[in-house]
Amino acid sequence: MLKVISHRGAAGLAPENTLVGIETAKKYRADIIEIDVQPTSDNRLVLVHDDNLSRVAGDSRKIRDLPLREINLIQTKSGQPIPTLEEALETAGRKQLLIDCYGFSWAAPLADIIKNHRGPKPLVASNNFQELLELKKACPEVMTFYSELTKPFEAIQTAKVLRFSGVCLLYSLYNPLVYFLAKRLKLQMTMYTVNRPIVAWFLHLLYPQVMITTDLPNKIKPHRRKIQK
Repeated sequence: MLKVISHRGAAGLAPENTLVGIETAKKYRADIIEIDVQPTSDNRLVLVHDDNLSRVAGDSRKIRDLPLREINLIQTKSGQPIPTLEEALETAGRKQLLIDCYGFSWAAPLADIIKNHRGPKPLVASNNFQELLELKKACPEVMTFYSELTKPFEAIQTAKVLRFSGVCLLYSLYNPLVYFLAKRLKLQMTMYTVNRPIVAWFLHLLYPQVMITTDLPNKIKPHRRKIQK
């Protein structure tokens, strides 16, 4: 059965990486909700994809240079606040999150949050294998995914050697050999970002064990997804 991951909350339906986006993904019954996080200067984890706030708030300052109290004062273009990871987990409730981590020094604060979280354990992805390893040591029960933009075979090899749970790859990087190798090594697989239902259907036909990430959880497999009232 096709497993759908809603991208950046539900980036095609609501402002990305917001609590509203998480609620929207829940409304359309996404299987998993993906969010992006990175650390502030005071080691709090907030939901932002870019390393600065230029795109979401017209502010060129970098997340790593700002404490949470200053981020809380920033007016975003969407009018939605920048949430903390704790707020995102609370909003997600019983829905599992895939936390895509950027930057450095996020493993320790993330491990603390996960250990104190009573809901479903999130999945964690990153292209920073050193931080991902640190998190794996602190929280061995958490599934870890190595992300790669251009080199799928290197990603598979890295995940195998470092004993990560799986890989996150662009959908264009998948081919039968990539799929076969990852499957043979018993790695979980995700692909991003697929927004056309016909493309999702075709990719699922070719690679049935790959979870598909989309901005539009209302369009991917909609006939099986009743909207929650």
